[in-house]
Amino acid sequence: MTQDTQDKPLLAGIKFQPEDPIDDVLSQVASRYPQDQVAGYVQKRRKDRDCGTLVYVRNLRSGDEMSITKNRGAMAKGCKLDGDALSTLSEDLARDIEAGSDVLIVARFGRSEAEGRGLRDVISRAMEREIPVLVGVRDEYAGAWDEFHGGIADTVALDHHAILTWLDQHTSIAESA
Repeated sequence: MTQDTQDKPLLAGIKFQPEDPIDDVLSQVASRYPQDQVAGYVQKRRKDRDCGTLVYVRNLRSGDEMSITKNRGAMAKGCKLDGDALSTLSEDLARDIEAGSDVLIVARFGRSEAEGRGLRDVISRAMEREIPVLVGVRDEYAGAWDEFHGGIADTVALDHHAILTWLDQHTSIAESA
């Protein structure tokens, strides 16, 4: 990285509401990079007869999908985050970062991250390696997000061009894509 990019935060939060198309926007952003240089994930939801919807994640590098929620049965109220699946996702993303990545995309800073778990270590590791990190943040987790980054993160609008502009300031690959 050049001195100019080292002076800029390598972390950006993208504020969004539940109905916003954050996963579509982040998928478009990721497509600007060679697939083997992207670490991260986006979410997909699929209907489930018992709990309404199950949440799946798609690894942006491998394209692999896995459920991160558990169907707890017809009598349960809603689905539950699968801690083992979240741990697997964290391990996969950490491996992608170590293999070399130009960007890390984390579609959600959610409840697990707000509670001090989840993908916090993956985000921190990417920043240690000077990899720009984009993170989706819903309003309900904004306070925990602010506490996590301690004032070092930029805020970027949920807009394809705004995100690419931020990335252009932190990487050279987005400019050439």
